[in-house]
Parts: sequence; structure tokens; C-alpha cells
Amino acid sequence: MFDLRGLQLKELEIMQAVHDACEKLGIEYYICFGTLIGAVRHKGFIPWDDDIDIMMTYENFDRFINEAPAVLPPNLKIQHWKYEDCPNLIPKVRDVNTTFLHAEHVGLDINQGVFIDIFPLLIVKDMKHLKRELKKEELFSAVNRCLDQSFVDTVKRASSIRKAKLLHAVFTKGPFKIRDRRKFIAREENRRRKLSSKGYDFTYIDECWGPLSMWKERALYEFEGHQFWGPKDYDTVLKLHYGDYMTLPPPEKQRTHKPLFVDLEKGYSKDEILDMVKSGKIEL
Repeated sequence: MFDLRGLQLKELEIMQAVHDACEKLGIEYYICFGTLIGAVRHKGFIPWDDDIDIMMTYENFDRFINEAPAVLPPNLKIQHWKYEDCPNLIPKVRDVNTTFLHAEHVGLDINQGVFIDIFPLLIVKDMKHLKRELKKEELFSAVNRCLDQSFVDTVKRASSIRKAKLLHAVFTKGPFKIRDRRKFIAREENRRRKLSSKGYDFTYIDECWGPLSMWKERALYEFEGHQFWGPKDYDTVLKLHYGDYMTLPPPEKQRTHKPLFVDLEKGYSKDEILDMVKSGKIEL
């Protein structure tokens, strides 16, 4: 167990710093997913939620990655392939003085701090094009995640274990070995960036798709006593993604990301985490 409210407040601190940096640099962002539902339905976090998600167009995304490090507080670092070897295609802004550990990241030499996610808005030609793109992204995600033995070890379903072990073997050994993960992730990001720059008008992010006009205008939303930007047409965005977003889901669907270990006061190194696993302080 961990202090959920304490975690939410730490994420709120990160979000406020990101908001301030974007305002200073003239970079546009939108809160999205459960964060947007929380703003509309609860004026803050969904009570059981344990993360914050924001979205940017690639134009703003690239500016944030390049320019925000100069204006963010020193304890906040952007986790992106440009700055470190990391397993994430979706960048995170992490508080390096904290820990939020996912089971699949045990043993990785990366910062494991509390974070918020930054999703680039992807743009395709039409629904037919989208279906092809989703298959490409699914394949990339499967290969990228299976590069890590720590992820393979978390897979539970028998059929999935066989697939994960096969992908891990194929792409970490022999002639198909991916020798530079940073370049592997960078190529995929650049492919999506080029696709999104062709002037199409059909957008998607996660499982939400529709016209680009959904994201053309912004509005400020109250969130835990703060003000953050989101899409003005929140109703269209949320209905497309969630349907009846104003009705609370049943308890069995009120899920968190189930972190393996959380510490809001200290950032742990790879070796410290492995020592805690060996001693039983962290249970896999």
C-alpha cells in the first residue's frame, strides 16, 4: 500500500511546474484521459486515480522536449530518448527525488521518480489508415517492451509468456539484435512525427479518435484548486473515448496503475532497488 493522496499531490506539483513552463515558453498542452474526466467530473483527481496525462501536438511536443529543461525546476527531469536510455516512447516528466516503480522496470538503469505522461497527438488520413497504423504501433510496442527481461518476467498468461520470450530472444540475440534502443525508439517517434505533419485531419490518441477540430480550441479547467488547459469541446472528446463519462464505473473497474513501490521522499538507484528486492522489502 502507499499514500495515494500524497502521490496525487506530488503529481500535482509536477503538473503545476509543467504548466508554468508551458506558459512561459508559449507551448500549448491539453489535459486528457482520466485527468480530463477528473477535471470535468470531480474538479480534480478521479478519487482512485494515480497519474496525470497531458497531450500536445508534435509541434508543441518538440518544443517542450527541447526547451522545457531550461525552465523546469532542477528536481524535474524529462525522461525521453534524447536525454537518456529509457524504455518509454511516451516521455515522462519525473521528480528525481521520489520513486514510483513499475514491476516491469525493476533492474532498469533509469530514473524511477513520480511522473506525469506527455502524449503526442497523432494524425492520420482516415479510419482505414488508422487501423493500419494501430497494427504498426502494436508491433512496435510488443518488441520494445520485450527487449526488457524485467518485462518478460511480469507476463502471466501462458500463451503471452511464450510470445514474450520469443520476441526477447529474437531481438536481443543473433542477427536480429537491436543494438541501440535509443535509435530504435527515435526512428519510431520520427516515423509518427512525419505522418502527423502531412496535413491530414483525422486525429487519434490512445483509443480516442476523431476530427482535428476537437483539439483546435482550449479552455482552462479547475483541477484541485489549480487551473490547467484542456480541450474546449471536452464533451465530444470524452464521449468518443469513454461513452457515459459522468457515471462512475463499478468498484471492480476503479483501477490504479498498481505501482510496485512508491516513496515520495527519496529517489532510489537501480542497485538500491535490486537490493530491496533481494531483501524482500519490495515483493515482485
